[in-house]
Amino acid sequence: MENIKKFARKFGGSWVRVKFYKEMPDIGSAAVPTDIRFCEALHKAKTSSVFLTQSSISCLGAKYAFGWDKYAQNRIIQECKEKRNLPEGVVKSMIESVPRLKERLVAIGLNTYELPDILISYLQPGQVMRLIKYHQTRLGKNIHADVSCLMSVCGNIAVRSYLSQQISISFGCDDSRLYGKIPRDRLVVGVPYVLMKTFL
Repeated sequence: MENIKKFARKFGGSWVRVKFYKEMPDIGSAAVPTDIRFCEALHKAKTSSVFLTQSSISCLGAKYAFGWDKYAQNRIIQECKEKRNLPEGVVKSMIESVPRLKERLVAIGLNTYELPDILISYLQPGQVMRLIKYHQTRLGKNIHADVSCLMSVCGNIAVRSYLSQQISISFGCDDSRLYGKIPRDRLVVGVPYVLMKTFL
């Protein structure tokens, strides 16, 4: 975990370690909340370890992104049609552009003791710029951001960073800014653990 501390000192921010489990681990004394959103759990994990299971998550978007509800897409379409007055075709296209886990996932650990798969933080624009600059200098390529206002933290940060093994950047969405308590001057950033190590 010392590498993560070095990374945080170098680029700023408070980083939440995210681990995707394919087999149920020994959760010890970690909190297992119920009726919680993934973005909300990220905020909670800043003060204690959190384990999430399929039954923990209340958000349809997170259930869809983590592959925990095969019927979530239809309900998300209906909800967006009613709340946002968006045409079904537009909503369906937006949903299908969100990365989704297809492998079997039994739990997600936030700030647990195993090495994480990804790190997530809310960074100020200047901190994001420093990270991008270092990425370009070290790897010789740009960071390509695929920005969406739908499932912005669960799908477009957590799942995208995990599947692509690339840095992901998001401005958040209405729900994640509200429930995840994302400050108005922050962006959401996901960094795969294996990529983080190249920056140290």
